[in-house]
Amino acid sequence: MNAPANQKQILYVDDEPQALKYFSRLFEDRFDIVTAESVDAAMECLQNHADNISVVVTDQRMPEKSGVQLMELIRFQYPNIARILLTAYSELELAIQSVNEGGAFRYLKKPLDEDEMIGTLLRAQEYHAVLDERDQLLREKLTVLHRLIVMDRVRGLATATTALEGRLNNAWRALTAYMQQSPVKQRIQVQMDEISGMNMIAVARREAELMVRTVEMILQDTIEASSGGSQSAHVPRVLAEFVAKHRSRAQDDDVAIETVTEIPDVEITTDQGMLMRLLEIVLRRLSDIQDQPTQIDLSMSAAEGRLSIAAKGSFGKFQNGHVASLFAAAIPLQKWPIGLDMDLLSAFMIAHHLGGSLTIEPTSPLGPGLRLEIPLVMPEPEKGKLDSAWFETVYESLEDWENEMIGSM
Repeated sequence: MNAPANQKQILYVDDEPQALKYFSRLFEDRFDIVTAESVDAAMECLQNHADNISVVVTDQRMPEKSGVQLMELIRFQYPNIARILLTAYSELELAIQSVNEGGAFRYLKKPLDEDEMIGTLLRAQEYHAVLDERDQLLREKLTVLHRLIVMDRVRGLATATTALEGRLNNAWRALTAYMQQSPVKQRIQVQMDEISGMNMIAVARREAELMVRTVEMILQDTIEASSGGSQSAHVPRVLAEFVAKHRSRAQDDDVAIETVTEIPDVEITTDQGMLMRLLEIVLRRLSDIQDQPTQIDLSMSAAEGRLSIAAKGSFGKFQNGHVASLFAAAIPLQKWPIGLDMDLLSAFMIAHHLGGSLTIEPTSPLGPGLRLEIPLVMPEPEKGKLDSAWFETVYESLEDWENEMIGSM
């Protein structure tokens, strides 16, 4: 009888080549067998193929590392894989150790009894399947909860944005751009463990508190930073003063700020208070991501009536979670490793209020960093009703998130 085509594999680990061949010949008609000659080889196999392995059977006495040590590694890295220990010695202490330290599913003595091993392997596969099914059901439940939390958060942001439309230009355009750039896969990767530890009452209370804090933060970073309207200024003077002011502050955090291009010799008519706050947020957020001394390069150019400012870190790229941490307003988490103040929604609001845009550049050559496009003459506020297309775009983003979450399960 041949092993079923859809059956997961059994990994057998033994330092004796003859034992590996014997085990494979004995059970290959009933199971899909793969082998490894050492603990290190077994871990390498699991690193590459853990999703396709349901059971690990290991000999206890091997050079360098023992079977119990292997099972302990598997227990913490691949807990759903059933672990069976084999030994030619009847040692009660070893049996206890294999259970306590390696989480052994069974402890069997050599020489192998073929029928006993077949029965043990079948039960181990069933045990593995039950654990996988349990985890799948949990992921499905957490995904539904996650969707509800995200949709509630976005409804709150939409309401707040509507209220801000009278005080900030293009607030809905800013929220739309913010939603479209928020990374789905990184968010899912970070969030599921956090959501599983929540209860619904705590979630509701925390979400309400965070929404109030988010609105307060937006008001503080935008309207309170305004200089009262558009003023004309010489770009080289304004930006040179800004860099000089913040360079010394950044040095305290082991971050060097350098201008790597010549500052464009142009005039800009805009809300200077908001523009300076926007640049502060960009530098602060990019600096806070760093966990070691680094440099932020500022490059600037002017063309076709727009000023371009790019802030780029000297590290290779944003790591997993870095980009997600910039979008805290739309990403519900129980605890942020960097903090809610890593959110960039205020920066999006300011950039669009000034008539421009903000783009996250996660990788080279443009990144890792953030890029601003600001018109040299701030446009007049647009009068009129909210465009229904903005609502549709925001909720289309939610639908895209939902599809990606379901596809990643």
